[in-house]
Parts: sequence; C-alpha cells; structure tokens
Amino acid sequence: MNADTLLKVENLKKYYGGETVKALDDVSAEIKRGEAVVVIGPSGSGKSTFLRCLNLLEMPTDGHIYFNGVDIMDKNVNINIHRQKMGMVFQHFNLFPHMTVMGNMTLGPIKLLKMSKAEAEASAMKLLERVGLADRANEYPSKLSGGQKQRVAIVRALCMNPEVMLFDEPTSALDPEMVGEVLDVMKELANEGMTMVVVTHEMGFAREVASRVVFMDRGKIMEQGTPAEIFENPQSERLKTFLAKVL
Repeated sequence: MNADTLLKVENLKKYYGGETVKALDDVSAEIKRGEAVVVIGPSGSGKSTFLRCLNLLEMPTDGHIYFNGVDIMDKNVNINIHRQKMGMVFQHFNLFPHMTVMGNMTLGPIKLLKMSKAEAEASAMKLLERVGLADRANEYPSKLSGGQKQRVAIVRALCMNPEVMLFDEPTSALDPEMVGEVLDVMKELANEGMTMVVVTHEMGFAREVASRVVFMDRGKIMEQGTPAEIFENPQSERLKTFLAKVL
C-alpha cells in the first residue's frame, strides 16, 4: 500500500436482511494523508454507512478496510487501538450531559492516552481557545447552543490527536445560523492538513474545502473528482439530476 494512503477500502459490502438491502454494494476507495474527502449523495445512498464502517461502528458484511496498512477487519486486530486514532463527530454531538465541557474533553486522553489530568486540561484549554469556547470550560452541555456543542464535540475528538477525522453530517441537526461556526472550524482543520472524511449536505463546504468529492447513490460510488469536476462538469445523468435538486 502506498505510504501516502491512510485508509484503503476494498470491495466493501454492507447488506441487511440477507441481500435485500445493499447499503454498501462493493465499494472501493482510498483516502490519502492530508486529503479532505467530502461524500455527497441523496438520503439512503450509503454515505453514513460508509463512514461508520471506516472505524467499524458499523460492521461490514464483507470486504477489507486498511488503516495505516493494517486490515482492521482481521479478527485478531484490536480495533479500539485503531479507533483512538480516528476522531468521530456525529450529527447529535454525543457529549456526556453529566460532565462539564472540560470533563468531556479530558476523559479520553486521561483514560486511553494515560495523560495526567494537568496535561489533558492544558491541551483541552488550548483547543477550546482555538474554537472560542475557553470561557465555557466549566459549563455543562445543557447550557450550550447546538453550534457550541458541536464545536466542543470536534475539539473533544482532536484531544485524542487523531490521524483522521470522520464527520457524519455534523451540521444537519443545527439551526441554520449555527452552521457557519461549525463549518469554520472544519475549514481551519482542512487548511492545516488534517485528513478528513466528511458526509454532508453542505454543497458550499464541499465546493470550497474538499480536495476530492465522492458522489454515492444506491450503495455505490458513482463518481468522484475535484470539486470543479463534480460541480461544474458532472459526467453521469444521476449526478446531474442530484445537483439540479440541491444547488
């Protein structure tokens, strides 16, 4: 495997009910270090299933997923060790409501990375400053807006020093005026060279930030290319129809 390739997916399948529903139908893809790959497509096209298979939150029916050259589908691999290097941000924040922002952010580094409390808190504070939430470190999630919660969820994932960040429709549960503040943090990460795979309906973000856009439909990758290729020169009728509805 090429040293630049961080994630490689080969012939990935995810079937439900035998083979009646093919959520992923023989998908192969590569994600290189430093790439911001944005996955677009209609609802039910397999985008989120694809993303959740990358860290085995969703167990594929068949295929291979290589992360840093290791096939994480191998039964002998300790997936938790690899998951520590994959930051995941969900649609619904998934913050622990009984812990403060600081508690949410330091739990993983202290328990899994064996950082000292002081070290974990110093690192968390730097990240909170970066997203403009240092003054909220001791607040509980219930006191934060949706946009603030999602920014905390992003920097919580960053506290683990991941090699790749996976975003599953990170703005779709937010009020429209809060979307921008979350996308700004993601843009900054992409500009700094963080490897990212983002499932989103935000076409403006895909156009501006992606190094590559992947269009999925019916469990397959139908087309992929640079934002200019996908948005300005779509090849397939299916992609043309999709873009006509969303742009």
